[in-house]
Amino acid sequence: MRELRDGDVPQVGAMLARAFASDPTTEWLFPSPRGRERRLERWYRLNVMALKDAGEGWVTDDLSSAALWLPMGIPRRGARPHLWRQLGLNLRIGLALRTRLLAALWVNLEVHRRHPREPTWYLAALGTEPDLQGRGLGTAVLQPVLRRCDAERLPATLDTVTAEDVAFYQRRGFEIVDEVRSPGAPHFRIMRRLPGEAGTARVEPG
Repeated sequence: MRELRDGDVPQVGAMLARAFASDPTTEWLFPSPRGRERRLERWYRLNVMALKDAGEGWVTDDLSSAALWLPMGIPRRGARPHLWRQLGLNLRIGLALRTRLLAALWVNLEVHRRHPREPTWYLAALGTEPDLQGRGLGTAVLQPVLRRCDAERLPATLDTVTAEDVAFYQRRGFEIVDEVRSPGAPHFRIMRRLPGEAGTARVEPG
């Protein structure tokens, strides 16, 4: 494993688009099948760029799996992201959603309003190439930040929608702390992992 680099962004964005092609959130954000694959790849590439600037990413050497994190209320290592670049990226991310923009903004605000109000590492995205899932790559790319959470006594948080993902994260020390149900939108579960022995991730296939 290694940290995400600038040159990795296009390949990681394409990988995440494939990993989440049939995810309920993806199908909600991009309801029309026409051009969905192209639009989804562009949207994920923009998200990877923004998350790399504002947070931290870990990938496998072959870029087949990636975990992208944001430090919420935690001083960021290294240079601060350029404000205007971040604003520009976020604008492009929003515009890529087209008719789903306002609904996505509302749900995103509601989900993050329910997150615990404490310094935390927020897992913004975790994905693995579809034909390589179940081999422990996702678990592996989570470990650098989870180990840091344990060492620095910090929680980790995330939000997810499928029962399979909830079970995956529960096996790695996360527990549901809140839920968001919105008409027509996916059912989001907000999850939190405490540091230390009670929240130590168990390495299993996944």
